[in-house]
Amino acid sequence: MTTFLSSQHERVWQLGRRYIAGLVPADATAIASALAGQSVAANIGWLTRVATDQHTAADNSRRYRRLAVSLAQQPVGTWLEVDLPHIGLELSVPVAVKQLRLIAAGLPAGRFIQVGAEDSDQTDSVLATVLAARRAGVPIRATVQANLHRSPDDVARLTEAGVPIRLVKGGFLEPAERALPSGAETDLAFVVLAWQIMGEGTGLTLATHDPRIQSMMPPEVPVEMLLGVRSEGVSSMAAEGRQVRLFVPFGTAWFDYLAKRVSDAEKAGVTL
Repeated sequence: MTTFLSSQHERVWQLGRRYIAGLVPADATAIASALAGQSVAANIGWLTRVATDQHTAADNSRRYRRLAVSLAQQPVGTWLEVDLPHIGLELSVPVAVKQLRLIAAGLPAGRFIQVGAEDSDQTDSVLATVLAARRAGVPIRATVQANLHRSPDDVARLTEAGVPIRLVKGGFLEPAERALPSGAETDLAFVVLAWQIMGEGTGLTLATHDPRIQSMMPPEVPVEMLLGVRSEGVSSMAAEGRQVRLFVPFGTAWFDYLAKRVSDAEKAGVTL
């Protein structure tokens, strides 16, 4: 598979292979089925190109819809992860909402579409898309970044609309006027927001690998982690009865995602 890759891509693929299911949907669904046997749920995500034109948005959405339909053959806890830029967010909010509705039409009953967060320049568009999709009946879950100063207000809007939330610390380099620094301030904001969401009762998933924060939260609150990261923690939490969910990505546009995972692991001193 790696014969035609550059040396940089070759290195990232070799070091980061454990963070991705594979290149095709069957790779991800096979892992989702195996995880279910270990009492671990999965969000299946597709690593593909951003849609900067209507044709790409429609084509990506058709592929997402086929993946949504295939979830009928998967364990009931298997959900679909959709990155809004893949389906036309950069074109307009109405385009992204239209595509979400088409994808959701293929989704088996009881499943969700989990959408990711984007950098703060796109947060307004992401929020507008999620809320519009919710009003249209799409079974959607939002992602909120705890480090953003605006997040308490965003949480209030989402919970008022009944949207379940996946809470993350933050995935983008943001200016100080928009976000807290990483570390203690963001950790505190994460905990405060988690309790805010739990108080509303609309649904919360803690997307963090931080065992300190995980241990501070009630055991009935699900935890989401990434495929290949702290695998021993996944097994132990599932054995203790905590609901655990993994993001299980596949696709050919893997370089940026795996490069980020490899970089994070190297900074943390993890042997790859």
